[in-house]
Order: sequence, then C-alpha cells, then structure tokens
Amino acid sequence: MDTVQTQTIDPITLEMLWRRLVSIVGELGSTLRRTSFSPVVRDIGDYGCGIFDAQARLLAQTPDSTPGLCGPLGSMLRHMIEVHPPHTLEPGDMVIANDPWRGSGHHNDVSIMLPVFHEGAMAGYVVTCCHHVDIGGRRATTESLDNYEEGLRIPTLKFYRRGEINRDVLGFIELNVRSHETVIGDLAAQVAACHVGAERMRDICVEMGWANLQPLADPIIERSEALTRAEIGRLPMGVYRHEAKIDMVGGETLVICTAVTIGADEITVDYTGSSPQVKPAINCTLTYSSAYTVFAVVCVLNLPIAVNEGVLRAIKVKAEEGSVLNCRFPAPVFGRTAVGNYLPDMVLQAMATAAPERVCGGAGATPMWGQYMFGKRADGADFSHFNVASGGLGARAARDGISCLAFPYNVGNTPAEVIESEVPLIVEERSLWTDSAGPGRFRGGLGQNYVLRFLDGELGPRGDVLASFRGGRFIYPPSGIAGGAASPKGFLSIRGTPDDAGRHVMLRAGDRIVSRIPGGGGYGDPKTRDRAAVAEDLRNGLITAAHAAEAYGYTAG
Repeated sequence: MDTVQTQTIDPITLEMLWRRLVSIVGELGSTLRRTSFSPVVRDIGDYGCGIFDAQARLLAQTPDSTPGLCGPLGSMLRHMIEVHPPHTLEPGDMVIANDPWRGSGHHNDVSIMLPVFHEGAMAGYVVTCCHHVDIGGRRATTESLDNYEEGLRIPTLKFYRRGEINRDVLGFIELNVRSHETVIGDLAAQVAACHVGAERMRDICVEMGWANLQPLADPIIERSEALTRAEIGRLPMGVYRHEAKIDMVGGETLVICTAVTIGADEITVDYTGSSPQVKPAINCTLTYSSAYTVFAVVCVLNLPIAVNEGVLRAIKVKAEEGSVLNCRFPAPVFGRTAVGNYLPDMVLQAMATAAPERVCGGAGATPMWGQYMFGKRADGADFSHFNVASGGLGARAARDGISCLAFPYNVGNTPAEVIESEVPLIVEERSLWTDSAGPGRFRGGLGQNYVLRFLDGELGPRGDVLASFRGGRFIYPPSGIAGGAASPKGFLSIRGTPDDAGRHVMLRAGDRIVSRIPGGGGYGDPKTRDRAAVAEDLRNGLITAAHAAEAYGYTAG
C-alpha cells in the first residue's frame, strides 16, 4: 500500500484522468435522471451526485445539479461514516439518510451512499441526493410548527447489506409516504447511479494498477487548493459588507448581514448579525447556507477547474447558531429556499466593491418560484407534482442578464407539456414579462408571466387540490448594482386574489394561478445604455415606449 500511495502520474495522464472523473459524475447524473420515476428529477433536475476518495474528500460533483443538493454531499458523507465507520462497511452495503442538519436542509432530499471497494479495500465513495416531492408529513408548507411535522426523518441506516435491500428500512419508508411507488422508484434510481459511479471508479484503479484513487486524488486536491488560493490572492484584501432586507410569508421582514473577508489566500463569509430563526418553515441549516455561499464565491473566482475538496479548503462560512441561517433543531426548515436562495445575491453585492467586473445585479429568479400540487385526476389516480418557473438573472458588467434563468438553484423550468401531462390543468400563458428587467447600462434578464388554470368538467381534478406556492420579492425587489436600477416586485394571485407564498391553499376545478416572476437587476447607469440596444428592446416588445422614456431617457424617432 505504501508503494501505491507514493506513485506519481505525469501531467497529461493527470489531466485526462481528472476530466474522466468529471465525466463519471456526468454519467451518474444521466443515469439518475433516465431511471427516475418523478418529473422533479427527470425533467427539473433537482438532484446532486458526487464521488469521493477513501478519505471522504470530494473529487468531482455533477456540474448541472443544484448547489443546495451538491454542496452538502461531503457533510452528509462524513456524518454517514461517523455512524457507520469504514471498517464496519462491506461490499454491497449502502447507507441512507435525510437529516437536514447533516445534508441539504430539509427532509425531502434523501441521500444514498455506496462505499466503493477494490481488491477488498476501500477505494472511495459515491453519494447521490434527490428531492422527493412526497416525504410524508404536512406536505410542502411553511406552516409546520417544528421539524417533526415536516415528514419522514430517516436515521442514518444501511439501506442495503452485502447487496441485499434492507426490508425493514424499505418498509418504514413505504408506510410513511403517500406516493410510495414514485419514492421507492426514485430511490432505486439513486442506487443504480451509485453502482455506475462505483464501476467507473474501479475501472480507473484496474487500468492504472492502483489499489485506490489516492495517486489521482492527492494531486487533484493539492493543485486545486493552490490554484484557488492564488486566485483569491489576486483580489484586493479587505472586509466587504452588505445588509439587505428580504420579505417572508405574511409580509414580515428578515435581515441578512453579510461580511466577506478576503485574505491573502482565503475567503471567509460571515453572516453574524442576521435575523434569528423564525416560526415559519423557512429556516436554513448551516450546511445549506454554506452550499449557496460557497457557490457564490466560486462564481466570483471563475476558476478553470471543477469544484473539489481543494477548492473548498480556501472558503469558510460562519453563521450564528440559532440564526435563520444556522437554525437549531427542531426548527422547521421545509421552505428554506425562501431564504437560502438569497445568499449568492448577498455575497455578490458585498463583493461588488472588491470585484465589480465579476458580479451581477440581483436575480429575479431568487427565491425559487414554483407550485406543489397534490390531488386526484378524474380517473381517481393520485398526482404529487412540483412545478418550477424562473425569473431573470441580473445584468453583468459587460452584458445584459439572461431571461428566465434558474439562478442560483440551477434546476429546469418545468416544460408545459410535462405539467399538463401530470396535473389536470392547462398552461394558459408563459411569456416574457414586458418591462420586467431592471434598467441599467446593461439591463437585467426578463422575468415571466406564468398563468395556470385547473381544468373543469370531466377532465378536471376529482375533488379539491392541496397546493402550496414558492416565491418571493413581494416587498423588496431585486436590486441593481453599480448604479443599475431594481426590477419590479413579484406578484402572485390565486383565484384573482393577491397572495404571497408558503401556506397551504385548497384549489378546485376552474381556478387560475397568476405569477409574475421578476426580472434581474440592472448594472450601471441606465442613461448610459447604448441607444441602439434600447431601440432593439423596444422593437422586440421587451419594453414599452413609456418604460424606455422613463428608465432610459429614450424617445423613438
């Protein structure tokens, strides 16, 4: 073993194998999506996968996944091997858990880990995490009073033992979720993806004659750490602060205080002073807050490498225990996107002085907008669906923002065909929201008008539909940056009555849901925007003549 550990590989082989690891997690993700039972994984992409070495250090994660699920994979893995130490694991074992304080912040995200053995010894780990729409409990609401109401809490248990499924674990999962066929099907998809990752990792060991992946893992992590610290060293040292108010369910306000300390080779993000944890189920665990914070810092650094343990070593995240960003058990956490999705905005706004060319205006897609819907079709079949629609990305230093982009949570806008096939409703409108982009020298991306209507008659739902809504920016709109202006506030109406997001609502045949999801904030003084660009937006119907005159001082002709 000592001989293996001291082996070195040449730079070309290192680069080829490094890229191969990234392709392996891509194959993991593809396997998961293609074998899943639910639209939330298959069509929206609400999952995360990672591969780790024998020391539980991250080597690669799926680049197209949501940061909230990818980011906490390492924390969950370390917890799993604390409960089940490596010497107690055997080939064919798999571990399952969904602790929000160890993983991605709420019960719906279930993690499965497979230890990878090669020649009888531990070679590494594969971890997958998926969002399961139905996990029992009160179903998708911010009204839960504590964590126990939010669904099935799965202890850190062996889901498989020596290749055989643990029927006891399977049984209590099946009996505690309503859509058990879909849930068990998606868990099986996670298992399949883990096996694909393990096989590909062993292939590398066999081809290279290694007992494990350490000869590859060590240089990847060492070089990545050095590169990350060097990139941080190019930024101006100092402490950069930002404070912002965000609205929560019921019209109340939270305050997020952000201090980004850029050192010689390390960045620390400290949220001390932020609001304490709250009664509605929008609290964040530190693992979830850290995931979105690290994501934002990595965006600013713009590294030429994929995220791995070496990158993570140079970024630290702090939040006071008992705060809304580091809540104490048993705080309710289901709707944590209502707060956690804002953290990249907070970090980027704080770093605007240090790196103005690397940040963007506030994202209108933040927080995630969507609808959970549970009911029965006319034929009596159950449906449990999560639908996502996105607003606009803020403008950048040298270009406009992107319209209807899922930033920072990086899941897909649910296709109209998918939701119409899953739920007895019709998408009446899905269009760019005129004048929704924050004005600036570079404008934000546009948001969208999104209108759903439940069918009536023989095609409509049987009985009432239980629904809850995600969304935000109802009071405080996405802000501009460097003199750019804010975009309009978000708007939600249910049956013609304005509302905000989070609570359970009973819907019925014929009901309409209208969402106006904001665009992104602008960058730079709007009066300095290129006149031809204003004219082009006007010609394309993205802005009105009144908006062009008021925001940009532009009059056609």
